[in-house]
Amino acid sequence: MTSPKPHDVRQVPLPEEITAQFNSILDQETSTLAEQTQQLQAAHEVLRRALN
Repeated sequence: MTSPKPHDVRQVPLPEEITAQFNSILDQETSTLAEQTQQLQAAHEVLRRALN
């Protein structure tokens, strides 16, 4: 079992950067379910990276 590695806080994006990325993704028009799925996956990835 390994212990968790500490994160370098200098690499954590600012909340404003996260919000801008998130909004940029969700502001894109989608016309199909597949495009909506890709959009939500991209937004989820932004949030996942912010929390790791």
